[in-house]
Amino acid sequence: MGYDQFLREAAPFFGLQWREFRRRGVRRKVERRIAEIGLPGFEEYLSRIREDQEEQRQLSQILTVTISRFFRDKEVFDAIEAPLLPSILKNNSGGDLKIWSIGCASGEEPFSLSLLWKERFEKRWTRARFRILATDINEYLLDRAKERMYKKSSLEEIPEEIFNHFFKREGGFFLINQTILRTVEFRRHDIIREEPFTGMDLVLCRNLAFTYFSKECQIEVLRKIASSLKEDGHLVIGKDESLPLTYPTLFILVFPAEKIYRKFTNTVRGSP
Repeated sequence: MGYDQFLREAAPFFGLQWREFRRRGVRRKVERRIAEIGLPGFEEYLSRIREDQEEQRQLSQILTVTISRFFRDKEVFDAIEAPLLPSILKNNSGGDLKIWSIGCASGEEPFSLSLLWKERFEKRWTRARFRILATDINEYLLDRAKERMYKKSSLEEIPEEIFNHFFKREGGFFLINQTILRTVEFRRHDIIREEPFTGMDLVLCRNLAFTYFSKECQIEVLRKIASSLKEDGHLVIGKDESLPLTYPTLFILVFPAEKIYRKFTNTVRGSP
């Protein structure tokens, strides 16, 4: 059995599109894992993952690792800063602002949101309780996020004033200020197999579900996200991603260039 055939049979088991994992880097990681557990090839490994839940978890982590960086796609964060967050805050009578970062990897996206809040909003919106739930299926990446240590290459898009206020060099890495961690809760979560969290004002699911998941899983994930959001909640996906065709019954595209959607309601509104 070759690698492509292995992917054709293994990827749907995790709700993934097999073509997305043909890259040489992913193949090397799979081959390395096969060697680590002492199996002769792809066919034997396929048999193992069908029967071994722990190995299913290992392969799922290999296939769904995402590479991220702080303030990835600046235009998206500009739209979140204004007008999206001010609009949410003005319409939020409860004072809470709850954000869910799905597939948060090693924390760059949720920490970017927390940095944005600290620098641009906290002093003006003193009554608001700001919380970010950051989830990923990969516990190793979640542990890395909690360490708050990053290479310079992942920090290049951070606005200079934010970088100067909240980072300090430690050896060959940069440590993010402890205060940023206080607004972020990291939890392991499988968006395909587990129920969603609820009461969210904003959900970010970028460069994961709508790139790698099968169409059937994309539809199910989209429904889960819709149920997790408040009535006028918003969804942000990757700039090169598209929602499955069922989305008009669930979401309205409000910022086309930045791929930001508002949850569909029967109430017609004139602005995001």
